[in-house]
Amino acid sequence: MERFYEEGFITEVLRPLASGKEATIYLCRAGEFAVGHDLVVLKAYRPRDQRDFRNNQTYTAGRVVRGRPGRAIATKTRFGRAVDEALWQEHEWETLQALNAAGVAVPSPVVAFGPAILMGYLGDSEGAAPQLKDLRPDGAQAHDLFAQTMREIERMLFHNVVHADLSPFNLLVWEDRVRVIDLPQAVDPRFNPNAWDLLARDLRNVCAWFAGRSIQADPDAIAADLRTGFELAELVPPDLQL
Repeated sequence: MERFYEEGFITEVLRPLASGKEATIYLCRAGEFAVGHDLVVLKAYRPRDQRDFRNNQTYTAGRVVRGRPGRAIATKTRFGRAVDEALWQEHEWETLQALNAAGVAVPSPVVAFGPAILMGYLGDSEGAAPQLKDLRPDGAQAHDLFAQTMREIERMLFHNVVHADLSPFNLLVWEDRVRVIDLPQAVDPRFNPNAWDLLARDLRNVCAWFAGRSIQADPDAIAADLRTGFELAELVPPDLQL
């Protein structure tokens, strides 16, 4: 965390917010260079051997790393493991930047140093934004949250991102808007052959939760429609795209 202090992005670590399968999250007071923020979130990644993600190759399939780093990753040398770790973290940062620029409801990226990234905080002084899993929305609110969630999944897809670990645990709701978090395992459907299965799994996870709120939806049918729309959009010449 030292560099975040030294570079003026944080002035104080207030408290841990969460500890998940790939990182620990801290609430921090923003420094002068975290422009536009009073509070920020620092995500400090765990070493790979302490992460709980299994079948890592499912998510990294289709990513090309050339030269010595690529060979080292393939042979699983110590250097290769270090490169793989750095790429995993860098991937979330780059995905977060791209989705934020595209208008997807993700935390605003601030800066990344080493095995940690700094993001805008979703919440206020009384507490962080709740996870979707902890809400008990009524009928109208549940339908609105479902529609928002489907829209964010679609928006991510049409910017070449499948979350690949989506569930009510990593969907937050703040100021009546669904926000998507936790993107290190996100995949690009243009290159990863597992992307469509991962999209279908994401949709099953989300639809199962909403089914408990009396919203019936067919996740496999939604996944098929999204795939068709994505593949048809790929065929439209750039000068004709909206």
